[in-house]
Amino acid sequence: MRLLKRIFGRGALTVTLLILQLLLIFLPLAFAQQVFWPVQVASYALGFILAVYILNRKEYPEFKIPWLILTFLVPFFAAMVYAFLAHPKPKKSDIRFLNDVNARVSEYLPKSNQDGAKEYAGASLYISGTSRLHGYSDSKIDYFPTGEAFWKDLLSELEKAEKFIFMEYFVLANGVMWEEIYKILKEKASKGVEVRVLYDDIGSLKTLKSNFYKKVRKDGINCYKFNPFRFILSGIYNNRDHRKITVIDGKVCYTGGANVADEYINVKTRFGYWKDSSVKIQGAAVANFTALFLMLFDTTAKKLSYYPKYFEAENQVFSDCGYVHPFGDGPRPYYSEQISENNYLNLINAAKNYVYISTPYLICDYTIITALRNAAQRGIDVRIIIPAIPDKKTIYAMTRSLVPHLLEAGVKIYKYNPGFIHSKMLLSDDCAAYVGTANLDYRSFVHHYECGAAFFYAPAIKDVKADFEGILKVSSEITSENFKMSKAARAVSSIISLFSPML
Repeated sequence: MRLLKRIFGRGALTVTLLILQLLLIFLPLAFAQQVFWPVQVASYALGFILAVYILNRKEYPEFKIPWLILTFLVPFFAAMVYAFLAHPKPKKSDIRFLNDVNARVSEYLPKSNQDGAKEYAGASLYISGTSRLHGYSDSKIDYFPTGEAFWKDLLSELEKAEKFIFMEYFVLANGVMWEEIYKILKEKASKGVEVRVLYDDIGSLKTLKSNFYKKVRKDGINCYKFNPFRFILSGIYNNRDHRKITVIDGKVCYTGGANVADEYINVKTRFGYWKDSSVKIQGAAVANFTALFLMLFDTTAKKLSYYPKYFEAENQVFSDCGYVHPFGDGPRPYYSEQISENNYLNLINAAKNYVYISTPYLICDYTIITALRNAAQRGIDVRIIIPAIPDKKTIYAMTRSLVPHLLEAGVKIYKYNPGFIHSKMLLSDDCAAYVGTANLDYRSFVHHYECGAAFFYAPAIKDVKADFEGILKVSSEITSENFKMSKAARAVSSIISLFSPML
């Protein structure tokens, strides 16, 4: 039965239709190029024009290289695929709508004190300038080292909701976790609490039926799926909503790596123990996540909300809780900078003693790799924790192919022996931390909508450090002596890595 579901499921159908569309483009072009010499000449001419165009674009070298290789090998095909996939162009009306929502929402964000980040004021200033969301010195942040702890606290806070509940997740799946949440959402909606849910269509492709949002609406919940897939070859489907956000009454919010599916709370076992992390924020900083949710939800629904009522909560003022700076980012042209990547870079480059990072995927571009190597070479204790049991073997092979290069510079790499570590977090010098949704890979930095919270001098940093220390105790260090990967595997992984910007 499971095999039939996999073969005839929505996910398999999607992949099959995409492959068929690519073949319909490639095969006729390949045939025409072999049979008709004018087509062959035109192909090379087109390839040359495309190569010049790619070289002159203001893009990272990692983006240009795979397209140039493809252009050299199959110019006609490369030109067609490049037109479809390389630079998705959202409708101008969608761009105007999101910018309009952003401008309207920004009017209601609380004022902030930028000086609270102290030595990290530059990192905070960068986030403010690029994401248009500020940091706060009167908000509290709590850290949850597991999906189970996050889920338990989330249920408790959902029960307290009086005005509205916003939930936005990349993966939403039927099961114990969702059923418990859904029971509360239905009850709250029946009592007049406004409940909105936004989930990513591709992220939930294997876990939900295509009409799931319609069924949820029948229970009084305003539900949409983000960027619905319509079986048409287009780069626009690269732009996924990878965020994980819950906002309750504008007073409490959550973000982190955990989605709403049973593996995240280890009710369901997929790749050993699933290790995740999340944070809970209270106070004025919650407004940033309220704004992020409304921006994507209203753009998806094509309806403007009445924004003042979502920012009128009298938030509790916290003292001696450090500085909290929630932010979001996403693809161009909505965002002009790769904010999540540059946040990682800013925190790595500011480190004086140590940097600890956990990530499920380590497919870094040259900039991140150089920053990690430079930090280790200037005496910083750089430690990166990756899964021992991968969820995607090809991606894991690409991660492993980077290991020797990082070890060579003195970066310490560990594998999390209990299973799969999905946490996306960074800790530096007992002073600065980041917990969010962005992986250390090209997709998170370039294609996806992401979010997270950078926080400085907050009491929660001690909890993050304690968690890292616990993770390291059950992890094994990868060294030059015990690392094993055949030359053939390294070569294959390196070649695949070249094309990671296309994946």
